[in-house]
Amino acid sequence: MSEQSVATAEATEAVEVQGEPADKPLGPNGEKALAAERAARKSAETAAADLQAKLDKIEQANLTELEKAQRAATEARAQLEQITRQNTRNAVALTKGVPADLVEFLTGDTEEQIAAKADVLMARLNAPKTPLPDATQGAKGSTHALNSDPLLDALKSKLGID
Repeated sequence: MSEQSVATAEATEAVEVQGEPADKPLGPNGEKALAAERAARKSAETAAADLQAKLDKIEQANLTELEKAQRAATEARAQLEQITRQNTRNAVALTKGVPADLVEFLTGDTEEQIAAKADVLMARLNAPKTPLPDATQGAKGSTHALNSDPLLDALKSKLGID
């Protein structure tokens, strides 16, 4: 036989010897020790599984805390951006002389954009307006009847004729 076949035959014999029948020759003390070892291994595996479950639960709680912190940081950033934009808008409005009730119409993301909107708004506010009619100017007097002659009535009143 070749060396490979001899090694395979020895391995086959070794496999047949191992297993439950191989455990029996240990004797009562060996069997007790083996049973105790198996019980200890089983309890250790159970304890390890319990500890792993607790560790997973703690990691999940920490992850939840991390997510809460990330959410709070995102909200704080958004609030900071809003306050910064509002502050910039108010500063530009103050510089350009925009009335307080019109500040809300200034839009844009940068100071330059907001300033451009403020310039347009102020140009429209300061644009010359069409003059309104002046009631103190022009003819005054009472209205005349449709069948009357205003010139004749004026002459009669100046001459004192009724």
